[in-house]
Amino acid sequence: MEIPSTMQTAPESENSSNSSLHVFVPRWMNRSDRNAQNSNAKAMLSRFSDPQVRWTAIAGEDPIPAVVKNGIDILGFSRGHLWPYELLLSYQKRFDAIFYPGVMWPDEFGLKARRASGRRIPVIATMEGVLTDSGNVAKLAEHFGHPICSQPGVEHAIPRIRWMYENSDHIIAISPFLAKAGELLYGKKVSHLPLGIETGIFYSGGRRDPERCRVVTAGTVKGSKNPELFLQLAARYRDAEFVWFGDGEMRSLLIEKAKSVGMANLAFPGSLLPEKLAHEFRNSSIFVLTSRSEGVPKVTQEAAACGLPVVLNGFFEAPSVVHEQNGLVAWSDEELTEQVSRLLQDSTMRARMGQKGAEMAKSWDWNRIAPQWEQLIVDVATSRPIHSE
Repeated sequence: MEIPSTMQTAPESENSSNSSLHVFVPRWMNRSDRNAQNSNAKAMLSRFSDPQVRWTAIAGEDPIPAVVKNGIDILGFSRGHLWPYELLLSYQKRFDAIFYPGVMWPDEFGLKARRASGRRIPVIATMEGVLTDSGNVAKLAEHFGHPICSQPGVEHAIPRIRWMYENSDHIIAISPFLAKAGELLYGKKVSHLPLGIETGIFYSGGRRDPERCRVVTAGTVKGSKNPELFLQLAARYRDAEFVWFGDGEMRSLLIEKAKSVGMANLAFPGSLLPEKLAHEFRNSSIFVLTSRSEGVPKVTQEAAACGLPVVLNGFFEAPSVVHEQNGLVAWSDEELTEQVSRLLQDSTMRARMGQKGAEMAKSWDWNRIAPQWEQLIVDVATSRPIHSE
């Protein structure tokens, strides 16, 4: 296998001479990879600073410079069809702990192979959404007293996800709601830490609410995001502009559908780099998220940081939006539509909620949050007492 010149292969030794803990993070550090979980891992690894810990991640091309500059070891994978097997084998290397395993088959079989060989080490997983079967969804709904939605389209992976959580030594949930759900499903090995955002990119300075209200969203354009509701909003409120930033399997179909019914106020311009997306947020009026199943959608944090009031569903209890403070929470498509209408008609409410969101975002800075993740991972890996928030 050819390793790109900017990468280094992690050696086989258990620990380097100046570190006492070696942690494997099987997440992609590729510069072009925008997967949410991989982006979170990049943000953390570029900030981890404990000199007694050595970190190893993976990449199939040049990793982002911030990770390399921070001294993270990179396992270079081929760009062809062999990478799943290379990932499986990478789990067998001599590490002291594994953090942030994925939920694909090489992750599962990599962990199972390690266990079968009697080389079990601490595994620290993350819980970033409700991914479970209908029986557990009903159990959670009864416990929380409101409807719960599991992420659609991943039913085939539920057994693997359940196995991953059941066999992890610790689970870090990204919201208090998910921590409670995780404890109900997997026992008392769950703690909570929030995710961060890049506040040097997503900030409210220079924000301008356009004369014509502009309602935006961002994310993969697919069925699980409930895009039909976004179209309905655009059809109902023709005086406002509606823009969905992101690519996905349904983007072309929805563009054609909008054209066929003459919806000139609806656009799907595709994905943008974070800096450009932040600029678009600062020149919009409202951020709306139509999906019914999420964890803590980071894009709502980013939009709030840019001074946008946020409208979303309450089924997943996202802490990024506090009802009537920095946004509005809905419990049905009809109610979400009404909440968007309230904000469209009230510029004073938009300004007040946008300012509150920007203030809240100051506590979401990765520079503040990443050290908390690092400390918790080290505590679990070294069997220190865990003090959950």
